[in-house]
Amino acid sequence: MDAFKRFVQRCWQSRFAPFVLLLLAAFALMSKQIFTHSVLLGADSIFHFNRFYDTAMQIQTGKLSYFQGNFGFDQTGRVINSIYGPLVAYLSGALLILCRNWYVFQSVQSIIFLLIAGLSMYLLCIKNNVARGYAIAVGILYMYSSQLMGWVTTQQFAGVGAMLVPLLVLTGTEAIKKKRVAIIYLALAMTLLIQTHLMSTVIAFIAVIPLFLTALIITPHKFKMLFNTLSATALTLLLTANVWGSALELFSTNYLMPVFPVSDMRQYAFRFDHYSWFSLVKPVEMVVFLFVIYYFIRHFKQSDLITRLLTFTGGLALFASTTLFPWQLVQNTFPQLAYNFQFPKRLLVIAFVMLLVVFGKILTSDDHIFTLQALEQPKLLRSALLFMLIGLNMGINGYNMDFKVDKSNQMVSDNYPWNPIAHSYMYVKYNHHTVKQDFFGDNWQYLIQDINKASPDYLPVKSHLKSADYNKLHPYYTAHYQLIIPNLDHKFDKKVNQDGSLTVTWHNDGFSEKNIQVPVVKYANTKVILNGKDASKNIKTTEIGAIIAKSKLGKNTMTIKYVSSKPFNILMIIFAFSWLLLLIYVVAKILL
Repeated sequence: MDAFKRFVQRCWQSRFAPFVLLLLAAFALMSKQIFTHSVLLGADSIFHFNRFYDTAMQIQTGKLSYFQGNFGFDQTGRVINSIYGPLVAYLSGALLILCRNWYVFQSVQSIIFLLIAGLSMYLLCIKNNVARGYAIAVGILYMYSSQLMGWVTTQQFAGVGAMLVPLLVLTGTEAIKKKRVAIIYLALAMTLLIQTHLMSTVIAFIAVIPLFLTALIITPHKFKMLFNTLSATALTLLLTANVWGSALELFSTNYLMPVFPVSDMRQYAFRFDHYSWFSLVKPVEMVVFLFVIYYFIRHFKQSDLITRLLTFTGGLALFASTTLFPWQLVQNTFPQLAYNFQFPKRLLVIAFVMLLVVFGKILTSDDHIFTLQALEQPKLLRSALLFMLIGLNMGINGYNMDFKVDKSNQMVSDNYPWNPIAHSYMYVKYNHHTVKQDFFGDNWQYLIQDINKASPDYLPVKSHLKSADYNKLHPYYTAHYQLIIPNLDHKFDKKVNQDGSLTVTWHNDGFSEKNIQVPVVKYANTKVILNGKDASKNIKTTEIGAIIAKSKLGKNTMTIKYVSSKPFNILMIIFAFSWLLLLIYVVAKILL
């Protein structure tokens, strides 16, 4: 028995113990999906599967195209990955190649994302003097939080951004503790977030402003801190030139379809209803948050500066994410928020990160909280409560996952009297496939062809769209009618070329030349060669950028290729050179 205790103690003291425990926690959360062989489909699943399929095929075939998507989204030549998490898109494409089918891919990807979230939260806790055991527990609570589950069950990409937010918060707390800014760490934290999810970056950046302002006030070396912060900003711009450079090029030369405008932002806040309690902030999580705020108020004078800033900022984010905040007034004053920000619930990631860290600090610093002196080991009650918190969280997550698992099983058994995703269309039987082939077969294209969703985001439109214009356009229906339906009868043959261009061939079986709408998209910098002639300047397009080609009798051939501008090409050289220098620096730092 003593030998077993010593073995357990050695394992616990191992530097790999946190990694192993967090990995086991991630696997435990995903076990229901893994053992039921389910593929969980949510509102954004097909959108992201198309993104990952496109990058996987680029890597596998070597037919690279940074802007123009030639494989995903029905091979319509759309631009998405270059401005929407390019790092995660290409890494996920590589993972898809290794995993072979969508079931294995989704399971493995979710475990990786959960593990990264747990480790980043663990690191934030350890660096803020949270005891090792509590840091692991807080890491698991964050992994099991509604923020990460948003990705696991419904593929909301904010959940992927959430896994990295603790790293940016860490740079702020370290700036206060050390009274200096670490240039490389701050630049890398910002870079990873920008390369993953821009909205998460903006929210996290705003949240850490109080931390950095406080650090600037208390440091005796104000000029050096300002210089280091500006240096980190410059380095971040170099390491993310591919993202903001793409955005500059596209938005300066095109009117792009915005994301859908919400008519009432309050409907996307925490509304204290069943959905909010089970999908946004679970009751046990709200109890923890309220306890942290209550404890902070009671012990305000004893709290340190970092605890005060984290609790205040996290508490404010929690309040602002609910319907208690006057979102209607804010939306009326700043109507553009309906497009740019959309969902107040996005602020919850700050509440989760900051208030959970403070929770860990409270457990570490207060030996009397959640203890029972009558017990031989008074802290047993605390350990039991932590296990209960984790268990209840996992139980509610399992309840939420059950519906998705049942839907997956029904689809595999060909029993689905509904479309599994909003704005999606089922073409499984039309394509003579089965859902089982889609989920478990090695042809990745089957799934995104059979469950097809018209996602109009970032399509080129004729002018800037206001909310009323967006709704009149019916973008989801229009995109489906113009870009998906024409592909169903296979009248358009599409081939991806080695230089990253896309060639489309079709036949005009009429009696004269006529205009035919081709299911591919043209942006301002898209070069169009129609029947051997450059038609880039004269080609007509629909209201969502689909090409209308003047087709001769018989066979017609059109090749499209996005030709990036010279300034962007220069930026990409600087971007690649910056990453190379950073890699050399990091390797030298490790070896020397």
